Amino acid sequence: MPSGPRGGDALDAALDDRDALGYVFIGRGPDPTLRYLTGRGFDTTVVYVRVAGESHLRVPSTIETPEVPGVAVRIDDKPAGKAAAAVLGSEATSGTVLVPQTIPHDAALHLESAGYDLASTPVLDNACAVKDDDERAAIETVQRAARRGIARAAEILADATVDNATTTDDDADATDDDTAHTADDDGTLVWDGAPLSTERIRRQVNVALAIEGVDAAGATTVDVGGRERSGETTPEDDASAVVLRADDPVVVSVAPRGRDGYRGALARTFVVDADGGWERRAHVACDAARDVALVEAGPGADAAFVGSEIRAETAAFGFSPSEEVARDVGGGIGLSLCESPPLDGDTELSAGNVIRVRTAVSDPENGRIELVDVMAIDDDGPVFLGDPPTSLDPAAWSQ
Repeated sequence: MPSGPRGGDALDAALDDRDALGYVFIGRGPDPTLRYLTGRGFDTTVVYVRVAGESHLRVPSTIETPEVPGVAVRIDDKPAGKAAAAVLGSEATSGTVLVPQTIPHDAALHLESAGYDLASTPVLDNACAVKDDDERAAIETVQRAARRGIARAAEILADATVDNATTTDDDADATDDDTAHTADDDGTLVWDGAPLSTERIRRQVNVALAIEGVDAAGATTVDVGGRERSGETTPEDDASAVVLRADDPVVVSVAPRGRDGYRGALARTFVVDADGGWERRAHVACDAARDVALVEAGPGADAAFVGSEIRAETAAFGFSPSEEVARDVGGGIGLSLCESPPLDGDTELSAGNVIRVRTAVSDPENGRIELVDVMAIDDDGPVFLGDPPTSLDPAAWSQ
């Protein structure tokens, strides 16, 4: 599993290439880039400086001085820009300093007033985009947990029964379910003695993720695919909780975080009793577009072309590319859900990239069908991590 700081070699190469004195990063709280640079998370703003082949960290006195392997850590309560300038000043009082585009304005002003010329660089974005073996293993571990979380939702939906009888509010209150409605619509799903709601599934999925030792990260969602519904929500408890029907396309999405901070991403759409109409066609389109990613992605492939092919394949099944096909088709994933390379930018894929691949079709009357996977780019081509089932039938997950 990942341990210790990363990115030092990439920073040194960038500094040599630009004839720069050093690199400065200001991390605020649990910043993914700061975790990449130091191998750990923080609850406050800290200053990272790379100069003369060495990493320096300046932290406020409000926290206990951390021990970071290979990093010189000291207490410094000066403003971040001044703390960084003090480290740089041990080498030179002027020169070019590389910084990310997101450097805080006040820190930039302090560095410039100290005599340094700032130049932005994407070096860390590029470095984070290529995962080493430990990072890849960490993402695979989280992705296995994500699969078990989705499997729990599939199990519940497969076990649910259809109840067309009326359930009173008093009966529903007795179930400890926070979606106490009148279940008198045809096709209402019942599980464990009560109407099955999106919120009940979400809680069960999060329990499964916790058992796997990962943090749900507040990213677990369960909805009816965007289909417009009325009279079935619970505004006093959770306006998003909806009682499900057998013909609902239920989109279950998770993006858990592992112990080392690395993320996974997985989404599946289930229909307990599909009628073979819109949702079937939309699912075939999304599944086909997912397969296109396996064909087009690979070392040397143009990332934007892969993204456009995913959208084009989805639209080929008769869906409007401007209104129904999702624009977000994914991009890099690691310590953050959104990293390089994006699948809509001028970037070339390379071995070591790990990418979130999303295919989705939405319609205001019929709902949404969505599939999300994590793909790793290997030397010999792409592969979906875990490669879980894509079927609309939740029972397929138990086969």
